Formats: sequence, structure tokens, C-alpha cells
Amino acid sequence: MCESNVYIDREGKEELLLESVDRIIPGEDGTIFLESIFGERKVVKARIREMELVHHRIILEEVRNPVLSDYSQEIWLEPMTDHGHFHGGEEVRLELFKGYNMKPDCKASFDELKAFVANDGLVSEVQIKEHHENLEINLGQEADGLLQIYVKESGAKELYAKVVMEIGHHHHHGLKPLGLPLEIIPVDYSHARMGENYEIQVLKDGQPLPGANVKVTYASTKNREYPHRLTTNEDGRAKIFLTARGNYLFTVQENNISSTYTLVKSF
Repeated sequence: MCESNVYIDREGKEELLLESVDRIIPGEDGTIFLESIFGERKVVKARIREMELVHHRIILEEVRNPVLSDYSQEIWLEPMTDHGHFHGGEEVRLELFKGYNMKPDCKASFDELKAFVANDGLVSEVQIKEHHENLEINLGQEADGLLQIYVKESGAKELYAKVVMEIGHHHHHGLKPLGLPLEIIPVDYSHARMGENYEIQVLKDGQPLPGANVKVTYASTKNREYPHRLTTNEDGRAKIFLTARGNYLFTVQENNISSTYTLVKSF
């Protein structure tokens, strides 16, 4: 038996966090991913303080999030589907939000908005309409393929929101950048799964942007601040280990431009 019980030290008190753990993966963002032999998973903001493998004990020390003050608003897109894609012939609808850390601000106002859809190199403008007090893009039932949908808001800041949306199945061909001033693209499009690595690339004016700070969050986070922060390498790339169910949101800011990318996940 090689599994251990994992405890966490919170303000001097040890608490049992997870029993029979056989997989531990430290993240670059200061988190630790745990998985037990029973398939239970947890992610905690902590560091390893002590390992007593003979006694099957691992002790973590809780790390508190720093207080951060950069709560600049951003926009993002979320598809109105629960299974990560749309079936052929299904009505393709997406909602546009404004807020921070995937938490919409119901009082937020929008400046000039334009929305576009790109499919196999062809880009066309689409309408954004208000529906039940939310802003919505409806591509109808004729959409098909691997689409890139993006919105631009022009105002005091230039805000971009992008999502890759699969209509039907087996659309795994490569995606080309859209040529946005600041853009996040998946390095290799595939169905993203919890418990796997996911790599993105940040482009500025079509060129890789090294040293960019990328914030990453997920729909179920209870944190006020983004739970993950990455830095792109010399090729403008960064990788994250996916530990939560549901959609993820990547955000990057450069000068007066903010750009987001929604990773759509079905689990």
C-alpha cells in the first residue's frame, strides 16, 4: 500500500483533508492537486510541510491568497449548453457578460459592441440582442463546424471576448488566430478534460507575447480573486492543469486592452 492520508495545518490546527491519497501534483500557481484511490479529488492553496511516508501521513500548510486590488472589468462569452458543444441542427446561443473572475456585474454598462463569427477563415458580423435582461448572440440552427466567436467593446478600454465553439462532432482541425490586437488561442484544439494539462498561447498583433501575465479562473470558484496566475514563456505559451469541472476563463491585459478566452468544458 503506497497511499497516504493528507492533513492540512490551518492556523496551527491539523485537519484531515483527504484519505488514501495516491496522486499529488503541485501547480505553478501555488495549488496542490490531490487524488485518492477512490477517485476523490481536491485542490488546495497550500505547500507541503512534512511527509511521513512510513506512517502514511502527508502534512500541508495552508497558504492564504494575497490581497489584490486589480479588479478591472472584462467581458466574456459563455455558451448556453451544458454538454460542452452543440449538436448539429441545435440552436446555437451564447451569452455575453461583463464583470470580473466569471462573476457578472448586473450594474455594468456596455459601450459600443460588435460581434463576429469566424469559420474556416471566413469572418462575418453577427447581432447581439437583449434577451431577458441579458445580452445574447443567436447563430440559429444552421451553424456548423469549429467556430471562433468574438466580441469587441470599444470605449475607454478596448475589451475583447472570444470562445471556440464546436457544432456537431469531430471538428478537430487546427485553429488560426483571428488577428486581434491581443488574443488568446488554444495551442492544440481538443476536448479539454479535468485532470489534464491545457496549453494556450498569447499573441500581440499576431506575434507571440512572452512574459505576459495570464489570469485563469473557472465557473465554480468561490474566490473573489482569480485562483490561478500564469506567465507565458518565450513562445507566448502557458500551461495549466485543469482541476475543476465546467468552463474556464483566461484573461490577459496589455496597456489599454483586455482580452478573454472561454474554454468550454462538459465536465
